[in-house]
Amino acid sequence: MPRLNTSDTVKEQLSLLLRRLLTYVNGELVDQAYWSDKIIYNWLKYDKPHPKLIVKTELKVLVDFCNADTKKTSVISLTTIQMRNVLDVLKDWGILTDHRTNPQGSRQRHFTLNLWSSFTEENLWKFEEEWDKRKSPGLENSSVKTEINYDNFGLIPDTSQIYGREKELELLKQKFFQNSPPCKIIGIFGIAGIGKTSLVCKLIEQIQEEFPRVIYWSFLNPPLPLEFLENISNIISQNISFKTEDKFKIKLIKFIKILAKYRCLLFLDNIDAIIEHENYREYSEILQAIGQSKHNSCLIITSRKIPQELESLAGNKTSTYFLELQGLDYQTGRQILGDIDTFHGSEDEWQFLIQQVCHGNPLFIKSIAHHIQRFHHNNLSDFLLKGNLLIKKVESILNSYFQQLSNLEKAIIFELAINRNPVSLSELEHNIIIEPDGKSIQEGIRSLSSKILLDKKDDYFTIHPLLIEYFTQKIITIATEEIKTEKFQLLRSNSLTKTTVPDYLRKIQINVILHPIIKNLIHNFQENNLESNLIDCLKTLKHQSSGQIGGIAGNIINLLNILKNGHLIGYDFSHISIRQVDFSNIRLNQVDFSYSQFFDCIFPQTCGSILSISCSQFNRSFPREELLATGDSHGMIYLWKVKQDGKLELSKSFPAHGSWVWSVALNSEGQLLASGGQDGIIKIWSITTDLSINCHSLPHPSQKHYAPIRAVTFSADSKFLATGSEDKTIKIWSVETGECLHTLEGHQERVGGVTFSPNGQLLASGSADKTIKIWSVDTGKCLHTLTGHQDWVWQVAFSSDGQLLASGSGDKTIKIWSIIEGEYQNIDTLEGHESWIWSIAFSPDGQYIASGSEDFTLRLWSVKTRECLQCFRGYGNRLSSITFSPDSQYILSGSIDRSIRLWSIKNHKCLQQINGHTDWICSVAFSPDGKTLISGSGDQTIRLWSGESGEVIQILQEKDYWVLLHQVAVSANGQLIASTSHDNIIKLWDIRTDEKYTFAPEHQERVWSIAFSPNSQMLVSGSGDNSVKLWSVPRGFCLKTFEEHQAWVLSVTFSPDGRLIATGSEDRTIKLWSIEDDMTQSLRTFKGHQGRIWSVVFSSDGQRLASSSDDQTVKVWQVKDGRLINSFEGHKSWVWSVAFSPDGKLLASGGDDATIRIWDVETGELHQLLCEHTKSVRSVCFSPDGKTLASAGEDETIKLWNLKTGECQNTLRSPRLYEQTNIKGVEGLNYETSNTMKILGAFLSR
Repeated sequence: MPRLNTSDTVKEQLSLLLRRLLTYVNGELVDQAYWSDKIIYNWLKYDKPHPKLIVKTELKVLVDFCNADTKKTSVISLTTIQMRNVLDVLKDWGILTDHRTNPQGSRQRHFTLNLWSSFTEENLWKFEEEWDKRKSPGLENSSVKTEINYDNFGLIPDTSQIYGREKELELLKQKFFQNSPPCKIIGIFGIAGIGKTSLVCKLIEQIQEEFPRVIYWSFLNPPLPLEFLENISNIISQNISFKTEDKFKIKLIKFIKILAKYRCLLFLDNIDAIIEHENYREYSEILQAIGQSKHNSCLIITSRKIPQELESLAGNKTSTYFLELQGLDYQTGRQILGDIDTFHGSEDEWQFLIQQVCHGNPLFIKSIAHHIQRFHHNNLSDFLLKGNLLIKKVESILNSYFQQLSNLEKAIIFELAINRNPVSLSELEHNIIIEPDGKSIQEGIRSLSSKILLDKKDDYFTIHPLLIEYFTQKIITIATEEIKTEKFQLLRSNSLTKTTVPDYLRKIQINVILHPIIKNLIHNFQENNLESNLIDCLKTLKHQSSGQIGGIAGNIINLLNILKNGHLIGYDFSHISIRQVDFSNIRLNQVDFSYSQFFDCIFPQTCGSILSISCSQFNRSFPREELLATGDSHGMIYLWKVKQDGKLELSKSFPAHGSWVWSVALNSEGQLLASGGQDGIIKIWSITTDLSINCHSLPHPSQKHYAPIRAVTFSADSKFLATGSEDKTIKIWSVETGECLHTLEGHQERVGGVTFSPNGQLLASGSADKTIKIWSVDTGKCLHTLTGHQDWVWQVAFSSDGQLLASGSGDKTIKIWSIIEGEYQNIDTLEGHESWIWSIAFSPDGQYIASGSEDFTLRLWSVKTRECLQCFRGYGNRLSSITFSPDSQYILSGSIDRSIRLWSIKNHKCLQQINGHTDWICSVAFSPDGKTLISGSGDQTIRLWSGESGEVIQILQEKDYWVLLHQVAVSANGQLIASTSHDNIIKLWDIRTDEKYTFAPEHQERVWSIAFSPNSQMLVSGSGDNSVKLWSVPRGFCLKTFEEHQAWVLSVTFSPDGRLIATGSEDRTIKLWSIEDDMTQSLRTFKGHQGRIWSVVFSSDGQRLASSSDDQTVKVWQVKDGRLINSFEGHKSWVWSVAFSPDGKLLASGGDDATIRIWDVETGELHQLLCEHTKSVRSVCFSPDGKTLASAGEDETIKLWNLKTGECQNTLRSPRLYEQTNIKGVEGLNYETSNTMKILGAFLSR
């Protein structure tokens, strides 16, 4: 049976069914007689305790019965699949009793409805009430059960052993149940360790059913206020839209609106941490807004004191309540001590200890109890006799305990404070560098347990948040002092930030530990002196053993990285041991690492944009860790091991295709890998247990696809491989023989996604023709065509039971289709994404759907309720591919922003992010005087190069976030540079001042192309929203919009006289527009290309227009009549760029085949073939004097060609990430990492 759908649409369908049936049995239908022999019923309206309606009919009759009404009064209609779901929901709720003896496959229906009343309207009212109870009132599409979200910045305490607090609990519950309206803010205040958090958590246990959503957030590790607002808002509702450019005020307004719309209980624990926060002013505004705004939610806060901003609200007794928590009474204190051990002392001594020494503080009582156990043999008299009466403050108690700890015990407690999450014994043993011949970590744990309260659960250790806070401050103070004195203990035994923890936790460690240390050190040294001091510390470590160095070098390098903002250029890190450093985003030019050792360090990858991703399914008969395969825009495939902790480790990388690897697929055992690329080639690779690879199967040339391969997928039994191509066909191959068994034809546009059903009998395909087709694998025939999407369908996925199919589309929706008993019907549409959906996947356990979009988000959906459970943000570009881990606990994603990310479904956090690094050049242009070259790169920079020396003379850098530049254009006066990117915004840069200006973000999707008018006063842009916009440069606003293209506008250009604009589109047409009047209709449309048009350019006299396309051709057109003059063929793949020489006699084109071709415009002959680029050529341009051609591409170089000789006269390249970095004699790098470093510019020896 398909999983039950309980969306709001189903609510309307249920209501319709009940209304129709009740109207019918009460004899009130107009067409009563028509249905009398079709629906047999027995209406027991006076039955006790509830009326019963017994119905006997056919499923199809019920569907027609309900839809007969919709033709007149309602917009709701039902299919047979939806009617099955409606009846199953009623059965699941206990309202419907099914009397069929063999319901499987039966079309007959015989059931009893257990109703509330004999009156139609009262039943419907009761039904609404029941729905609201089960669907969590006030929260759209929420689960029936209250969901408690725990953030991972703090541990919610175990409340099973909370002592006392019965009176306080009752008092707080009154504020919820007896106050009218209930309190908006409840504050619990009191000294550290008094039990504030435990009390609130116990309260939540008892009142949580009153709130559809309960959120716990600890400020042990406070985020930035902007991040806090966005994270909390996303937990409450996935339908809220936060834009990167949204300022704090905007996000705060959206947050308050969410609290008003969705009733939730928000518990902010330990807000003391934000009172001292550098961004507290904004946190203060958040607290005040919650207290003063109108909403139905409630905020509970805990703190040691009342924040000033809330004191002014304390007078409003109806909306605010503050409780100062006092110490526990004597009897409760005795109970705590009695549960720990048997202690000896008089009644007066007990009383004095609990009330005078500990002041009823449960944490103090427990801490002192352990102290008495260890040092006073459980004797209270001995403890009180030896002068401990002066211990009155928690810091004094902790200081006294700290002084008693050995170095090993300190290292353990520091490690627990650094990790801030539970840590296993094996992790402690791995991370702590212990002294030779000293005690083991296990012995240290045992001795420490008798001095400090350690929490242990499931073999994991942690400490109370108060202790984390205290020991974090100790770490900061001690680390600062050790660097000042160059006497190391803490920095040797402990790494202050870890590469072995989830990424989000490493960021916290950097923020709460490393940044305060840097702040302290800068206070003690001048910034330049601090750098010298840190370098001096490293010099003292040279040639020492790894045990002697421990974590010192890694800690100092991490501090240097913060101090130097990620640019560690020219440093000497040779002959040392380096632990726990993330080098993945650090520029390391001219660094000497020779003869150093690396332990637990992370290095960058060279992968380009991640286009495809696939995970093997675990198979015990094949003894190897699970594999993940990724394909990128450089033609590379990467194989990653999925380790026990879920993290990825690169095992192998190899070139697979000449260009983009659009799709990869691992079979379930991970023994076979299929790949399909931009080059139109399908490859099948065998993978051995030692990860050796062998390409053992290729299609016969007569059977191949004739366009790029966009999808490859294995059948569950690995016997078949299906491939989808831009040639509009799908092919089914025998994996064993490599023979093409079927060629499936029927789609009218390119095929985006293909997938086998779990039983291997069906194949589903999605296409740019907006349809999904279901094919028979045996016969190759199309069984059904599914329609309903309003734009291309780029991905399809079957559920694990084969009963559901999901499709993701350019219309921003996901559709769920029922595939049962030969019936193919759309049963739901999921909305929430704000742009095109590129990737979709079902979890193996069938509970979730994941979707990736052009809106830079990944969404997780419940299959049962169809609600969006979580929206994962932080990407800098399109989510091109996603997959679940075999256990359905993790989502792995690949993005155009070159990142691979591992997300935990359980805690909604990014556990690992692997970043590729590339400086490939997407666009190059000459300045009007020809003396300067301007380039836009994948590393977010625009560079200005001297045409004479080849040196970089100016850098303009995008600092907002990850942005992939599409194009740069130079104004005719040479003063302005315009750039376009994935963030939908056009930017102008003033070369003279380095200032950046942005146009209003009027385009709704990414801006692909731009061009200045000849007088530099206007700019034209083409976008993924299918529009062309004309802008005023001086005023920065849009003058006119042209909207005839049916797909993305990929290229734009002005005519030399500035009166015309030409545009090229994904719809395979070129359009000509006039800018001289108010007309927005095109003057002419040029047709002839069979693929996307990536580049258009006018000749210098404006009489001709040249275009290049992914149909591998370059075409020249007559402007005045649209006639095709010539078509140049020779490129072996997409042609990205085309340019006329200044005299109009030559035409240059750069292609995905890494070649540049110079064509004679008049004769159509190939004039020159230039072949020194090693990867795709993305941009070509002539110098103003026509003597030089500049070309740039994915090999990260700009080449300057002498057009007279055809020789490359200069190659320009910016320094790579590891340019001239010495890695001779290093240890701890595997082959893949060492090779990556060399690709990025490192060398092994001179």
